[in-house]
Amino acid sequence: MVALDAVLLTVVIAAAQPPQASPPAQPAPPPTALILGRVVDASSGRPIAGAIVTLIGGVVAQGFPSPGPGAGTQPRAMTNASGQFVFRKLPKGSFALTATKAGFAEGAYGRRRPGASLATLLVDAGQRVGDVVIPLWRHGSIAGTVVDEAGEPMIGVSLRAYLRRFLAGRRRLAQAATATTDDRGAYRFTGLLPGEYVVAFVAREVTIPSATAEALRTPSSNDPASQALMRERLALGSGPGAFPGTPVAMQVGGLVRQIDQFGPVPPAVADGGPVFIYPTLFYPAAPTAARAAVVTIASGQERDSVDFSLHPVRASTVSGTLIGPEGPAANVALRLVSASEDSQPEIEPAATMTGAAGEFTLLGVPAGPYVIKVLRVPRAAAPPPPAMTQVQVGSSMTITTSGSPVATPPPVTDEPTWFAETAVSVADADVTGVIVSLQRGARLTGRLEFDGTIERPEPAALARISIVAERADGATSGTPFTSIPPGRADESGTFKTYGLPPGRYLVRALAGPPGWTLKSVTSEGRDISDHPIDLRAADVANVVVTFTDRPTKLSGVARGSDGNVDPNALIVIFPADNTNWRDFGFNTRRMRGVRAGKDGTFSVSGLPAGDYYVAAIKEESYGQWQDPQVLEELSRGAAQIRLSDGETITQNLKTLGGGR
Repeated sequence: MVALDAVLLTVVIAAAQPPQASPPAQPAPPPTALILGRVVDASSGRPIAGAIVTLIGGVVAQGFPSPGPGAGTQPRAMTNASGQFVFRKLPKGSFALTATKAGFAEGAYGRRRPGASLATLLVDAGQRVGDVVIPLWRHGSIAGTVVDEAGEPMIGVSLRAYLRRFLAGRRRLAQAATATTDDRGAYRFTGLLPGEYVVAFVAREVTIPSATAEALRTPSSNDPASQALMRERLALGSGPGAFPGTPVAMQVGGLVRQIDQFGPVPPAVADGGPVFIYPTLFYPAAPTAARAAVVTIASGQERDSVDFSLHPVRASTVSGTLIGPEGPAANVALRLVSASEDSQPEIEPAATMTGAAGEFTLLGVPAGPYVIKVLRVPRAAAPPPPAMTQVQVGSSMTITTSGSPVATPPPVTDEPTWFAETAVSVADADVTGVIVSLQRGARLTGRLEFDGTIERPEPAALARISIVAERADGATSGTPFTSIPPGRADESGTFKTYGLPPGRYLVRALAGPPGWTLKSVTSEGRDISDHPIDLRAADVANVVVTFTDRPTKLSGVARGSDGNVDPNALIVIFPADNTNWRDFGFNTRRMRGVRAGKDGTFSVSGLPAGDYYVAAIKEESYGQWQDPQVLEELSRGAAQIRLSDGETITQNLKTLGGGR
């Protein structure tokens, strides 16, 4: 008892002692860094007043008023009459700057041509960074007229402007703008970036069985069959004639022929008579983009007289039956795609849906080689809704939801992907009796592996890893409404993809868990993250996706011909193996372009191990540097390096292109 009392006395005495005061924390030094700059016209160098400059950084600068709810947290400044701007009271950190003004393409610090990458500024505590120049490029325009075969203006005709660029090492056309003719037959594309364009009128006929059109008039949100029909309607890419939003429709036998809201109305079809259409036409009068004239737009340039004269041509019909695994397939969307070797972008002159017996008819098909395509992708499972709790307190009710802010995505369904690709050639007569057979898409399955010393990710983190199979040539499968979702791993580390139509694919993981980067994706000893796998009908099993915790790092300094650091250099890294300069999909793993800092330094992390060329260039001298011809030229003056897992390399560079 005495011992217990002693203990209690000790506790009481200790509790009575005043706590030891910890030394006061030293206040952080106030942010005092400063960025001064100018916004200028990229062509003339003249200052631009009234431009909005946005400061982007990992730490929001202090001392700026809040821009208000929903407006974002980045500080903004407006340039004065001399094009100048200033950001004060900045903390130490890394910042990027962008600038916008009506009539100009967005500019950014370090950007040397429209749409190119930007650079970051490393700001030390109390540093004064001056003469930061942001160039802006004026928007250009293309204008012209559209007339018919009689020389009369055509009203309400939609035209497209395609920008020429490189994708997966190949020149591609990306739709940049649309314009519609007015009551004079005149059109105008505005807001165009400087670049090379191809202008086209693209014809597309959409037909649908009358019974299907009637069913689409009153869709039911509670009827699964009605919802499936709506999804197929969306797969056509536009609504059928009886559907809201398409003001003109023509009855042709048992079909409803859609007249596009932004297309010319073709000559009427007599009972049993031939169908006439206005076919796709590229400026000035070419059937394909490969034969089109290129319209070049400089900063602020306005091009006029890009005129079209449309003439109707006799078209044929293509009809047949779609056969599925259980017989004729009803209510399925079919697309007719041009098979010409130089058909790029993908031209789709006709689309339709099958009837109750799997029958289909494509109207308005001009002569040429085609492929009938079908793609039916199973619907991805929806994530479970969050749990909700209602609490009644007097006259008020509080509703709360529970669940992880990063919920585990739903697993990949076991339902197959169905596809069909059937070649058909059209001359000057109708094509009948075509049999189109649905086939099952090939699926990839495998497991995740982790090559490293840090702890393996938790099961929940594994289930958030997406596995993507992308076409090596950068093409897309289907339409935006029939895109194939990414595959996914489960908590055990095994994964599977959705079924894929035939083609050459690269397989990659979108993002690894924290601390891990993708090392390889192997199938039968071949790394299919860099070298395409040729998928056909058979599934591919035992694919191994490997992550590493030993990323590579490349750093250095870029200097000009005078030996001084070059803050305007673009550092480009590309594979030494020139077979990897093409067909690398949408997101190449082995090509990088990064900006040098104001001190000429650069740093790149996470490149896969291998042999590379690395060069510092003046981007304005080389343009689209991913062009394989440009890479060939750069390789002759670039440094060669070899990266191994976990290795850090320093490589200083001399900027190329100064005298070009």
